[in-house]
Amino acid sequence: MKNFYLVTLILILFFCTGFSNSVVDISVSYQPNVDKLEEIFKAYLPLNKNDITFTKVPRGLIVSINEECFFNETEVRIKESSLCVLDTIIMLLQKLPNYCVVEDHTEENSYYDENWELSLARSANIVEYMITCGKLPASQLFSLGYGQYMPFRDNVAPKNGMNNRIDFVILEYEAKR
Repeated sequence: MKNFYLVTLILILFFCTGFSNSVVDISVSYQPNVDKLEEIFKAYLPLNKNDITFTKVPRGLIVSINEECFFNETEVRIKESSLCVLDTIIMLLQKLPNYCVVEDHTEENSYYDENWELSLARSANIVEYMITCGKLPASQLFSLGYGQYMPFRDNVAPKNGMNNRIDFVILEYEAKR
């Protein structure tokens, strides 16, 4: 019984006094530079407005490009014709301190058991190109594959808008301690 009271006292002291002082306050601040980032990317990317969408979100700017610009259906090899677009994105990222997450989104199809595997392979190939050919630091880039799990619109038609897309998420926030 004595041990029970001792443990209870220690827990009370831990949670009610010093514990709250030992937690580091971390807050995330949204940077207003997203509008400027959008202007820059709009000015330099040589794409038809039907193939590109810009979305401002709290984590930064999402530059969504139709996946057909980069890949043939069910392939993971980057099209030669898309390299000028990638080179432009690389040139812009070289001038920015921002991290970039390359996210691939693929509609449901019968060619792959797991669409996220196709998505991940495609985003990884783009990141690999950006590192090896664009000389961007690997620490600045991340790749993610979502498959059909984050559609731009519902997966109800084979060619439904921007469901097959590559998102270049230019992160625009920083953790403050």
